[in-house]
Amino acid sequence: MGRRLEIILIVFVIILALLPQFFKISDFEKSDRVISSQKSREIKDFTEYDINATDVEFVLNSPHAEEFGEIWYLKKPKIVTNEIKSLTSKYSIAKDNNIEFIENVKMVKPDGKKYFSQRAIYNTITKVIKTPERFKISKEYDMVNGVNMEYFSTKKETKAKDVKAVFILKNR
Repeated sequence: MGRRLEIILIVFVIILALLPQFFKISDFEKSDRVISSQKSREIKDFTEYDINATDVEFVLNSPHAEEFGEIWYLKKPKIVTNEIKSLTSKYSIAKDNNIEFIENVKMVKPDGKKYFSQRAIYNTITKVIKTPERFKISKEYDMVNGVNMEYFSTKKETKAKDVKAVFILKNR
């Protein structure tokens, strides 16, 4: 009788040890549940107009936007301002006064210059666009490459590091 009781206790302990494995939730599922539980709004065909006393500062469009607390997640965002014809990417995350454009970022200016990078941060107050990684600027045959670009859209001024450029000069 004592031997059977020991075997039953051992089997019971093993079952108790293995039981949590059957009910374990992966970290991915936990984070997904936390994000899903915090989602407060989901909007299709999202448009935001930022208007000051006399003018439209910018227009932000996205075919799909989700709000998580104070953070907005946008798919295929596009922003248009007086100084920027368009700024687009695959995704963006907006919080407070910053909109971070992520993956395949492309900015087109009214003069035809095109900026490309994988990340860009647009501050809606200062109207400064920063690309903390590599970037490329092109216009017709001219090409500029570098890192850590800052574009001050109101001053139409660009600063960057490690700049390499090729310009085709025309006789006029």
